[in-house]
Amino acid sequence: MAVSKTLGIGPGIGPKPSPIPDPPAKTFMTEAQWETLYALLDGFLPSITSASSASASVGDKNGSIVLSDAEFEKLVDECAGALSNPPSRDRIKEYLEFRPSQDAKFRDDYLRSLALVPQRGQLARVLNLLGGHAGSMLLTGHWQPVTAQPTHVRQAILQSWASSHLPSLRSLSKSLAQMAQKANSMHSRFFQEISGYSDVPSDWKNTESYPYQFVQVPPGEGVYEMSTDVVIVGSGCGGGVSAKTIAEAGHRVLVVDKGYYFPPSMLPMTQESASHYLYEGGGILSSDSTSTGLVCGSSWGGGGTVNWSVCFRLQDYVRDEWAARGLPLFTSSDFDESMDRVWDFVGASKSAIRHNPRNQALLDGIKTLGWKGGVVEQNTAGREHYCGRCHLGCNSADKRGPATSWLPAAGEAGAEFMEGFTVEKVVFADTDGGGGGTAIGVQGLWTARDEDGSVHKPASARTQRRVFIRAKKVIISAGSIWSPILLANSGVKNPNVGQHLHLHPTNFVSAVFGNTDMTSWEGGIITSYVNEFENLDGRGHGVKLEPTCNV
Repeated sequence: MAVSKTLGIGPGIGPKPSPIPDPPAKTFMTEAQWETLYALLDGFLPSITSASSASASVGDKNGSIVLSDAEFEKLVDECAGALSNPPSRDRIKEYLEFRPSQDAKFRDDYLRSLALVPQRGQLARVLNLLGGHAGSMLLTGHWQPVTAQPTHVRQAILQSWASSHLPSLRSLSKSLAQMAQKANSMHSRFFQEISGYSDVPSDWKNTESYPYQFVQVPPGEGVYEMSTDVVIVGSGCGGGVSAKTIAEAGHRVLVVDKGYYFPPSMLPMTQESASHYLYEGGGILSSDSTSTGLVCGSSWGGGGTVNWSVCFRLQDYVRDEWAARGLPLFTSSDFDESMDRVWDFVGASKSAIRHNPRNQALLDGIKTLGWKGGVVEQNTAGREHYCGRCHLGCNSADKRGPATSWLPAAGEAGAEFMEGFTVEKVVFADTDGGGGGTAIGVQGLWTARDEDGSVHKPASARTQRRVFIRAKKVIISAGSIWSPILLANSGVKNPNVGQHLHLHPTNFVSAVFGNTDMTSWEGGIITSYVNEFENLDGRGHGVKLEPTCNV
């Protein structure tokens, strides 16, 4: 058993690139189905052009929404007026006339997202229907197929689906729109120029980090066996705290994760790379009904690698409710002491916080209105953390998430680490995975990095081997999504497994602040909050208001 070399720092000013794998094969749909899909996407992200430009065009006459020359010029004026440093009118016109559905990078990203969707076969059947007259009439109310319709009709079709009384059409519309917006925001060749966004922060620097040495499995055909006292599945917040505590108590600890570690020298990533390497499902997960979208961290450090440093203590009304339901720990002094230890270790405090204009506007607003709110504690150990790209990976390493605090401390106490290991099941003593008796280890598939230390080559082109880790204790801390899946796949029959997941719904409200620059990716993302409305019913149900980042 060997350990991996520490990743090097790339040349030049900026993060070492993190190339992503080639897109998957698109053969799960026919070319005709893809063309129908692209035609639909024109309705979400239409090209907008002037009548004079349209008449001179020799391309697809149905591919744009055509405005009169006067209306088009007025739209250009509105776009220019909304930007603090607008490009030339010609560039704005190019932006409006751009047709994302015909762009190769947009199509590649959409393919990547769609390939991860289990219902893609159902989508293919819907697209088949839309490609014919009868199916088109049934689903759109138009005899002509979508590909033969002008863009404004395609747009109207999608709007009708979004408000349809049929849940399946509403779900289809929302899913297609989410993937289209993601692909366009990441790959529009106009976005950075018009918005002023840069993949490399102006204050980027090479930052030293903990020298992780990851366990390497030798090549071979059979199952490779290892042993430890405690194996922890998941390197996120729960796994990190457990690893430090148990390793410092003198036990052998092995932390495993299917994700890979990316040091600060490789951060922040581009949006494209981050969605692939740092997030589950490419950054797009949703409930079956698509009513709720999910964003889950999926790299070394878990959600703590991509969160926004916010530290809220569990409110008293939540603690009281849990205690009333049979969990007295949460109203005890022991729980207070546990929270204090966590707060002290990560350095959660309000010191050294510098508010950006968005957060300052919220604080000014609550002062004017007399609302309750304040400054958010940050896990930065008293260091200023003016970072607006933490969700793409934090270059400063000031955010004390698992990968920069708990896991290094565990490593100093002797814990070992293994990246690229997908645990498939927990092994039990009596039935070898039957879900009864005592857990004696975990089994899964380990995938090495490429020879140059990257991870963008296909897994089949890298060293892979099945591994069994025997342990006295097994801790599953793979997140609220994967932990129950792993337990169910291990044969655990408890009726609560996979049930009772509740999510905090989040929505967005936008506002315009005159000539004030509210650039959404500069400065601390959430350093202020409003809790005036967090307890609307006297039982702790309500909302918090917080600024956010729009990238």
